[in-house]
Amino acid sequence: MDKVFIVPEPKRFVFNGNWFSFDGFNNLPEFFRKEFNIPQGSWVIKKIDREGTGVKIKEREVEIWGEEKVSYATIIQIVMQTKKRLPEVEIEEEFHFPFRGYHLDIARGGVPNLDTFKKILRWLFLLKYNYFGIYFEDLFPWQKYPQIGKLRGRLSREELEEIISYGENLGIEVFPSLELCGHMENILSLPEFTRFSEWHRPQEGTINVFDEEAREFTYDLLREVVEFFPSEHIHIGGDETWALGRGKSLDKTNTFKGPELFELHHRNLINIVRDKGKTPIVWGDMLTGMYLRPDEREKWKVVLESEIWDDVIIANWDYTNLSEKHFREKINLFGKRKEKQIVCPGFSNWGRFYPSFDIAITNITNFLKPAKEEGVKGFLVTSWGDDGAEALYSFLDPLILANMEIAEGNGNWEEKWIALSGERHEVLEVRKLFGNDLFSMTIKHVFLGTPTFRYYSEILKDNVHRREKSTGDLWLDYYMGFIKNLKDTEALLKEYEKMLEKVYNVTLPEDLEMIRDMLRIGIKRLRGEVNFSDFVEFGNRYARLWLSERKKENLEVVIVKIYGAAGRADLRIF
Repeated sequence: MDKVFIVPEPKRFVFNGNWFSFDGFNNLPEFFRKEFNIPQGSWVIKKIDREGTGVKIKEREVEIWGEEKVSYATIIQIVMQTKKRLPEVEIEEEFHFPFRGYHLDIARGGVPNLDTFKKILRWLFLLKYNYFGIYFEDLFPWQKYPQIGKLRGRLSREELEEIISYGENLGIEVFPSLELCGHMENILSLPEFTRFSEWHRPQEGTINVFDEEAREFTYDLLREVVEFFPSEHIHIGGDETWALGRGKSLDKTNTFKGPELFELHHRNLINIVRDKGKTPIVWGDMLTGMYLRPDEREKWKVVLESEIWDDVIIANWDYTNLSEKHFREKINLFGKRKEKQIVCPGFSNWGRFYPSFDIAITNITNFLKPAKEEGVKGFLVTSWGDDGAEALYSFLDPLILANMEIAEGNGNWEEKWIALSGERHEVLEVRKLFGNDLFSMTIKHVFLGTPTFRYYSEILKDNVHRREKSTGDLWLDYYMGFIKNLKDTEALLKEYEKMLEKVYNVTLPEDLEMIRDMLRIGIKRLRGEVNFSDFVEFGNRYARLWLSERKKENLEVVIVKIYGAAGRADLRIF
């Protein structure tokens, strides 16, 4: 190998073509040597005073300056690629975003085991992320309420302490991401807490903020997390609280007070965090009502007028593949608080078995470019688990790299993924092929024979070219724009068959091999040939891969869908 890649692309990279024999380091910190399997040898790492951050490799010596952890990550990236030799290089690094974060939802799917958490943190360190948010909902180990999350694989305090410590060793702040207003369905569905629900169905997830006892309950939850975590940042949630002010509180007041209740509740949450000298993070959508209907949006705009948001970081999320202009406008919705926000693109891995690379890469690119130009504080790229987090964590590694390269480098993520992963180019091409919109957004419905698939393929099949009317729901309309391909099963079958032909003879890692099997089974369904054994074999493989990276709890959320499809195939129901 005569070329060396660094993620993200450095500010300055000088390589004169010379190579030195490398046998290992004699003073690389033991933690890095052990965790990244770097040999012990005669080379010396020397810290020097110099402006900025960088690495200079000379014969038998590596000089580093500035951010030490960033320099170590660069050195390890080089060793991973070059093995027993090192290039004579000088590298200067500089970051646009001081906050470079990854946000992982563990609440709607499987909880990563400790080895997986550490693997994720090592990958984040190598790529120079410095923040890792764990989205808990009910899976934090509250001592005051030990019943919360008990049956869903919640993390123990000992596990969390080990994760936090491991991150600290890598220069990554591990911080909690909570839900203390909406998205509390797994807590509110427990019998002793249903009385706190705003809505008549606790599964809707919004707490009755009008009720003082309900508010105090959430403050108890927050205080325990704040006391436990050493992190500077505490994410208090606050997104999608659409039912707030519309249920029990409306019954009491006879007046819609959603925005007022939101401001009151979050004022108290923010004060709890600030009183401990920490920085609150809050999702930004309800501050402007950005995802509500126009008439509803006007009611929520008053929330942003409150001074309480002066003391928080606003997490501005948007997962669409719309234009840079759209995202620039979104960034500027927050007025004077623009520079304190962090933008939150997403990996489009939720509600499907494989992430949509096309949507994710466009979303990341078109969100981060204006964020950089508008002077935003940083980014927190998100991985969600809606509908059971069916997509394996292993599928996200290339996207984690791509996000950093797009954010801080030159965007050339493909060859850097190959360099650091050791993967063959043809395998990467399969990854990207599976990540195209047509496949990633439809295969789950075809594979499982979902009601959505049946509705489009049986009810709407005669209206293939008809333009669907807007539902008035931004996200539903956006999603329907992709799954309309289910109408024309003949065209979809042809596309699937072309894909299978391209990937049929490629030797793949087992997780991608599983997706190829899903494609094969999808083709059989479209031909009317699907059978019981297809799903049983697939389910066994899926369960094995799940259990290699996650705890056993919540596997049933996905596996019942697969075996349910097997049962329907066996009974020839559809």
